[in-house]
Amino acid sequence: MSRVVVVTGASKGIGACISKMFLECGDVVVGLSSSLKNIEALKMSDRVFESERFVGGECDVSSSGAIEELFEKIAHQYGHIDVLINNAGWVDPVGILEMELDNWDKTIAVNLTGVFLCTKSVVRYMRNMNGVILNIASTAGMSARPGWSAYAASKAAVINFSITMAEELEEYGIRVLALSPGRTATELRKKLAPDEDQSLILQPEQIANTVKFLCSEEGRFITGQNIEIRKR
Repeated sequence: MSRVVVVTGASKGIGACISKMFLECGDVVVGLSSSLKNIEALKMSDRVFESERFVGGECDVSSSGAIEELFEKIAHQYGHIDVLINNAGWVDPVGILEMELDNWDKTIAVNLTGVFLCTKSVVRYMRNMNGVILNIASTAGMSARPGWSAYAASKAAVINFSITMAEELEEYGIRVLALSPGRTATELRKKLAPDEDQSLILQPEQIANTVKFLCSEEGRFITGQNIEIRKR
């Protein structure tokens, strides 16, 4: 039986690579994005996403009502949800003196509240099914990042939320992990650091391969940890 995998922030970068990896493994992938146009562009960019096993959808991960309704629909259609990848993210790095409250609120809403809402909604459909929840954090949540305070704070919270959920959800047979990549060659990273040589930093495919292992049978003994991955 194919696993049912939900990936947030699935239309670009790390999320797109993770979604493609699961599809190539034979899983059903529900890929969510804040923009349906981005999902359509993803389907046009790679024939892998033309598969009947890929279902794209538009959803605001910070909207409680939308998330609850969405996960209910997914569970009703497939009967189970096996893996949740909380990957959706937002960043607009500015120093504390220049930061507006809207920037702070949006960063926390997408990066942290979205993880909470998706986790809360999926648990009822994942209990006693050996489910996996993997939250994409960042090495920014593990050290001081001047100019990136909102993003760093949100990712630090995701790490702690993950290891806390691992203990809380253990009784339901659900594994919870955080994965903290370092600098990664994505379109967003290129905009934020246009002069950086992206061949010298992590590639999204390398992160997807790590996710593949952590969500596999071989990785079933790993839980309650923050896995750091970076190119040295």
